[in-house]
Amino acid sequence: MITALSVKIPERRRGVRGWAQRLRGDRVEVQTKEARGVTLRHVVYTSYSGELRLEKTFRAVGSGCGSLLCSERLIFPRASGYRRFSSTAFSARLCANFALAALSRCQSAASLRIGIYDPAAVCADLLYPLLERCNDVAVVTAAATPYLCEAQRALEEMGAAALVTKSRSALEDRDLIIAPQRVEEPLALHEAVLLTAAKPDRETGGVQLYRYRFRMPNGFDQIKPRELSEEYFCSALYTLGAQYALGSIVPLSAGGNRAEYTPEQLAKWLDKRKQKEYNN
Repeated sequence: MITALSVKIPERRRGVRGWAQRLRGDRVEVQTKEARGVTLRHVVYTSYSGELRLEKTFRAVGSGCGSLLCSERLIFPRASGYRRFSSTAFSARLCANFALAALSRCQSAASLRIGIYDPAAVCADLLYPLLERCNDVAVVTAAATPYLCEAQRALEEMGAAALVTKSRSALEDRDLIIAPQRVEEPLALHEAVLLTAAKPDRETGGVQLYRYRFRMPNGFDQIKPRELSEEYFCSALYTLGAQYALGSIVPLSAGGNRAEYTPEQLAKWLDKRKQKEYNN
């Protein structure tokens, strides 16, 4: 079961009605909804005082307080035991799937210089399908073993080789860089395209794409709390609800610091860039 918390603060009235409103006790409602094998326990807290009193919601939230779906605007005290659910696992799949979809449509894919920036090696399985499409792939990671295993498999089965290193300088000459987790270190990417799971914390240069638009499967929209984004809600379904089929979704588009691209548009952009490089 997945637990979500929504907080409503009614507009304060003036005069007698406002006084009566403030005298009313805060209200906690629990709604249970189901869709496609997922059960959502939705706790709706209405605060007439304008304050969030967690002791009033604890019984309703129960064991779900440690991985609670809620708006990022809700800040919980450290000692409260309440923690907002957070995971990049689903966003990493969207990032990887978008990259593969664009490269499959790219006429110059074999000649592109591809980089993977994945310090924790959360998407090592991306390397093999990349090497099926591209001849020049460099991986920057602090956890080399998973990538070295994939590189060895690709070498034995396809004769394809990849560079696996800890040095971020290996990314400086890349055309497309895939970062399945948030970039937390400065990267000098110049005019490269950066596909990543979240907006980078540091300046990277280049074209950044990190907002993915996709179609959420029918049914889930009926149980999603209104204030939660589709990507955040699907992230919880994927991670907490074991809805692993969501990991095969190919985004319709990706946007970021400069523009928004469909896989087809990004493929054409990369083809034009490579053609310009040849002409020069």
